[in-house]
Amino acid sequence: MSKKKKTKINNPKNIHKVVEQQQPEKSNTLIFGGILLAMSSIGLLIFVLSDKIFHLN
Repeated sequence: MSKKKKTKINNPKNIHKVVEQQQPEKSNTLIFGGILLAMSSIGLLIFVLSDKIFHLN
């Protein structure tokens, strides 16, 4: 007995083109705010650690 293979038929209506979809633009304000927050938190961490290590009065 021979087995019949089912062929997969692609329906053109079901094909989605990824190229046409545009990715949302990144907000420059959000990026700038994140960088500013990271820099200030690193500065505060360095200040606290140096105060505890060197005991600056």
